[in-house]
Amino acid sequence: MTNSNTYIGVDLHKKACFITIMDEAGNIKRQAEVSTDTDKVSRFFKKYAHAQVAVESTMNWIPFYENLELLGCNVVLSNPLQTKAIASARIKNDKVDSRVLADLLRTNLLPMAYVQPRKIRDLKELVRERYFYVCERTKIKNKIHSILFKTNNKHRFTNLYGVAGIKWLKGLELRGIYRQELDRCLATLGHLTMPIDKVSEIIENTAKLDFDCKLLMTIPGISYYSALMIKSEIGDISRFQSAAKLCAYAGLIPSTYQSAEKTRHGRITKRGSKWLRKTLVDCVTSGSRHPNRIAATYQRLKRSKGTGKAKVAASRKLCTIIFAILTDQQPFRDFAPVKQR
Repeated sequence: MTNSNTYIGVDLHKKACFITIMDEAGNIKRQAEVSTDTDKVSRFFKKYAHAQVAVESTMNWIPFYENLELLGCNVVLSNPLQTKAIASARIKNDKVDSRVLADLLRTNLLPMAYVQPRKIRDLKELVRERYFYVCERTKIKNKIHSILFKTNNKHRFTNLYGVAGIKWLKGLELRGIYRQELDRCLATLGHLTMPIDKVSEIIENTAKLDFDCKLLMTIPGISYYSALMIKSEIGDISRFQSAAKLCAYAGLIPSTYQSAEKTRHGRITKRGSKWLRKTLVDCVTSGSRHPNRIAATYQRLKRSKGTGKAKVAASRKLCTIIFAILTDQQPFRDFAPVKQR
């Protein structure tokens, strides 16, 4: 069975997956449980090359997806939230879930999630690796501040983790348990600095060679890291029909509750890419230190609406500017009107 009229639904789990194979008429040809080991998956799907395969977006979808991609299968990723809304059932198990995926794929009713090209997925891995190391470093720094608080030691350094600050920390006279704890924290801090510097260098060199990143870095508050993060989360800008669609993908649009003639707007949806949303908010915060169009919006709304709402509104404005810049392939021009889309 190697033709394209074969439809396969895969209910994927960590150690095993349940597979339903269906023909064009909706008849189930085979159902089986297979281990998620790469070689066993390859052995099973080798006879179903060029088949249509639907996999639900779970934690471990990437290795499974890439394995089938190499075998020549036409793999699509289902949107779990929308699939659940369409195919809710009283009886729910692996066999039913895989059959529903195959049936929705066969009838062209499967809500699909966008899968970015491998090159963009690799960029995601790079920027998220740096984010992980930076978060770990922040935890260690917070632990050091906790030790200083518990031992009633105050400092007047602008940067506690500069050369003078580190020297002061190493020379502090503390009770045994706290001195040992502080030494371990300082050693861990030193170990984390090397991978962060290495990844940051790779990110900077990658961003310098990417035209979209160079355009994004013309916006105040966007650095090499944030430009590459935005690039990796958005991917191809042409997949968004408007700036509003991009804002929705970032989860920056208000939720809407409508009944009859009444319409009420609530908090932002926070659906879509949390990485993109967080990066946009961080860019607004760092860019607000210097006078520019986005900072003016943020400062004006901060006075009347408060910091939280001002950050969200300014982030949404930044998102529309990013859409215009990437679509028109033009650099940022401060206080120039953005084309309405």
